[in-house]
Amino acid sequence: MAVVLSPPTAHANCNNAAPGSGQTVTCDAAAPNPDTTGVNAVAGSTNVTINVTAGASVAVQRSTTPTALSVIGSSQITNGGVINLSGGGGSGGNRGAGMVGMADGNTLTNSGTIGTTGAFNDGMAANGSNNVLMNNGTITTVGSNAYGMTAAWGQTNVGQTNNNLTNNGSVTTSGSDARAASILGGNGTVTNTGSLTTNGNGSTAVYMQGNNDTLINSGTIRTTGAGAEGVFSNTLSSTFTAQIQNLSGGQIISDNGSALRTLNGNTTITNAGLIQSGAGVALNGGNSTTSSITMILQTGSQIVGSVNGGAGNNQVRLQGSGLVDNAFTRFQTLIMQGTDWTWNGSGDFANTFVDTGILRLQSSLTGNATVAPGATLEASAQTLNPTVTNNGLLRFAQPGAGTYTGTISGTGVVEKTGAGVLTLAPVAAGGNTYSGGTIFTAGTVAVGADNALGAPTGALTFNGGTLQFANSFDLAATRPITLTAAGGTIDTQGFSTTIAQGVTGTGALTKLGSGILTMNGNNPYGGGTNVTAGTLIVGDAAHPAAALSGGGPVNVAAGATLGGYGSVSGTVVNNGTIAAANAALAGGPIGNFTINGTLLNSSIVDLAGSGVGNSLTVAGNYVGNNGQLLVNTVLGPDNSASDKLVVSGGSATGTTGITVNNVGGTGAASRADGILVIQAVNGATTAGNAFSLSRSVSAGAYEYLLFKGGVSSGTGDNWYLRSTVVAGPTAAPGSPPLPTPGPDGKPIPLFRPEVPLYSAIPPTIRQLGLAALGTFHERRGEQSFITRAGLPSAAWARVFGQHMEQKWGQDTSPSLSANIAGVQAGLDLFARGTAGEHRDQLGLFFGYSALNGTVNGFAIGQEDVAVGSLSINGYSLGAYWTHIGPSNWYTDLVLMNTWVNANPLSARNIGTTSTGNIITASLEAGYPIALASYLVLEPQVQAIWQHLSLASSQDRISTIGFGETDTAAGRLGVRLQGNIETDKGLVQPFVTTNLWYGSAATDNVTFASTDVIPTAVQNTTSFEVRAGLSATLSKFANIYASVGYATELTGDYGKAVKGRLGVRMTW
Repeated sequence: MAVVLSPPTAHANCNNAAPGSGQTVTCDAAAPNPDTTGVNAVAGSTNVTINVTAGASVAVQRSTTPTALSVIGSSQITNGGVINLSGGGGSGGNRGAGMVGMADGNTLTNSGTIGTTGAFNDGMAANGSNNVLMNNGTITTVGSNAYGMTAAWGQTNVGQTNNNLTNNGSVTTSGSDARAASILGGNGTVTNTGSLTTNGNGSTAVYMQGNNDTLINSGTIRTTGAGAEGVFSNTLSSTFTAQIQNLSGGQIISDNGSALRTLNGNTTITNAGLIQSGAGVALNGGNSTTSSITMILQTGSQIVGSVNGGAGNNQVRLQGSGLVDNAFTRFQTLIMQGTDWTWNGSGDFANTFVDTGILRLQSSLTGNATVAPGATLEASAQTLNPTVTNNGLLRFAQPGAGTYTGTISGTGVVEKTGAGVLTLAPVAAGGNTYSGGTIFTAGTVAVGADNALGAPTGALTFNGGTLQFANSFDLAATRPITLTAAGGTIDTQGFSTTIAQGVTGTGALTKLGSGILTMNGNNPYGGGTNVTAGTLIVGDAAHPAAALSGGGPVNVAAGATLGGYGSVSGTVVNNGTIAAANAALAGGPIGNFTINGTLLNSSIVDLAGSGVGNSLTVAGNYVGNNGQLLVNTVLGPDNSASDKLVVSGGSATGTTGITVNNVGGTGAASRADGILVIQAVNGATTAGNAFSLSRSVSAGAYEYLLFKGGVSSGTGDNWYLRSTVVAGPTAAPGSPPLPTPGPDGKPIPLFRPEVPLYSAIPPTIRQLGLAALGTFHERRGEQSFITRAGLPSAAWARVFGQHMEQKWGQDTSPSLSANIAGVQAGLDLFARGTAGEHRDQLGLFFGYSALNGTVNGFAIGQEDVAVGSLSINGYSLGAYWTHIGPSNWYTDLVLMNTWVNANPLSARNIGTTSTGNIITASLEAGYPIALASYLVLEPQVQAIWQHLSLASSQDRISTIGFGETDTAAGRLGVRLQGNIETDKGLVQPFVTTNLWYGSAATDNVTFASTDVIPTAVQNTTSFEVRAGLSATLSKFANIYASVGYATELTGDYGKAVKGRLGVRMTW
């Protein structure tokens, strides 16, 4: 780059071109114009002063003199005008200069302009020790190796010391290897508040060589040439030092090279300004293993480009505050000594020391970290050093999910902030050992073992954050646990954990996760409790004194559970489940859970655990908001065991449905108060509509209803389950209409609907058996049809049906309205005729019959209520022997077994299946008397015996036993028959009247092997009339049909309409 120097407007008149010791030379603006000789003090002179005033100009040629102005020692040069040096011909040891001090102790000051052209022509120079070069003006050099300001001029006296170069103006060089400021020797200082600029290739802006040299920059240092370094420092020895201070506002910029390069020794670099490399290397530390770099970053520091510490032992120190976002390599130590620094760069530090303030790691660091007391290291799981000795505060600012597998030791505190999930999973066998405790401020800390949270004495402080369990384990009982006003959350996920110690503080606790959190201590924290998910146990069976004693509100969310053996103080709002004792902890003993306050139950109170006898005590008001109460009860007589809700000193209002689970109760009649399920003590009251049953309650033969009040004194606000109705207690809302006890005060039993239904089964099966049996004429037609002899000679078949209504007596008074349908087919296996017109027939028959009907009876205190339906299927196999004598008198013996399958189903869809068999034996005789050729009168008699056997069965409430019964029946009948011959064959219309007699019987149905319910079948007399006809279709085929009606005359009520149709084939 060429620089054009304009001549001054005035003439320079230097009054002495070769001053000696003690002389002063002034170059003013007088003629000649310009001064072309220059001023050069004589050899050995001292105390020479040269002043170039404003407007004066000195312009010399290198061919005439190498220096425009020069002094020897202890002298001064001050330029306020213009100095120009031009011409080439120099070399490294043969240099020119605009002004120069040749020996020691000189002061050179430029407030004007210095310009040189040509190689090796410097602007200001010194060649001894203790020299001061100060530029307050402008220095411009054009040419290779032409320096702006330099000490050790000519590079010949590198042992000089204590030279100071100060630039408050501008220094610009244009040419290769042309330095803006160069100092060789020890204890030198380069101070720049202006600009030091080089534009040539390889032209270092500031070059320092020697021990204890210092650069102090608050101005601009910039290079633009290829390979040109902003600052180069070489101490020459591994034991020597150097300092580079880039103060606030300072800039060290290399457009195409390293901003800084060091070599040898121990260099301290302090940066509060900008260090920038367009080539990507802000610092190149060299490869000397005996050197070291200490890089101090202060407030305002900016570094653009990588920072390479070199092969030595290097460190970075952070002072003040700021941001690091570039790469550091080959530095072994990072030391935080400031107030607030953010590390967003990279580094391969072996050790990080946080001595003061807060260091925020936004990118990862390797090696060990040590945090001093009072200092803070803030990082994420992804950025934190793998080993931390924390004696201050280690803060995990975790915005997203991350897992930290390193180890944390020391006496300091670990804090979690940020919304993400931090998983502490130390790979060390002993886990983390830090003893200062853990603070949960935001987000979540997940741990799989207690030692992930440090020493077992380390406190846990919840300040709005969450502790999440990644395994089932218990927190160390020696850990203090505190909730600040911001509260905290424990997330068990699907695991179980126990906190043995109490939780203190002013904040609220939230329980998350589907697992179980057990709190076995006294917990006086005052901010309340939110059970959002899973189960919160307050006191296991071994810790009934456990309590949430702070008095804050307790909220149980839908799907969540609160319970245990301890107590809770405060208002409890339940939208989930309150579970007492082993209803909350399966396998535990029975016990009590206490709420010292109001319980607003909008969901479930569960007392129904693995046994009977749990209780929930509400020492305050109980308010049911369509809530549910689940209890286990032994459904038996009065005072049977039951879970119960105890209201102490308050009131029970609202609405709550009670679900009762029967635990081994076989049912029994209530004789006194009943079974206690709601107990009011210490003056508590209960509203008349506060409780009702959510579903039917049955055991054995009985239905249990809920009643307010007992029959004993002082029980008016208690609630009982009863299986009888007595005067006094009031049935709960939703109960069916109940009868009023009579004046005798005898309890009215509350049989469940299935009792009359099942009681109807035995007598109904007998009716089905009689229908399947029929009479001789109903099965086989007329005696005249039976004519053939020999082996299988005839077959017959019939269908029959009837509609019947029947009622029986005793405890449940069942009644039946049913239809019967059946089919039979028989075969005369053997027939023979004997002398005197006697005939015998032996045969077998098969049959199927079905009954379908409805049953009414006495149930739940009400007479004749519809209780259900009854379906019975019968499959019969019978044998018969018929003897027909002269004039067609007959005897008919039948033995039949019917296998039955009874399927009762109550109106509330409770049913069973009963199987068994009934054996029916019949002996019948008839004697026809001819009244005319066309009319016959036939008296008849029949005796029947039945044996019924039914196996025990079971419905979802109890077992049902039927046992065996034997009954007898008899019939006296008269049949009037006509004989009409037609061209189609013989037609025989008939009318039959029967008087039936049935013996008394008692059918016992036993429920739960305890309650025997009898059904009485009285001695009955009934009348039946039938009409029909028989017809001979051919000598091989006959048909017969009849309809009839029967009604009971004495005994139980009954009537029936019957119909039959049969056919007989003979061959």
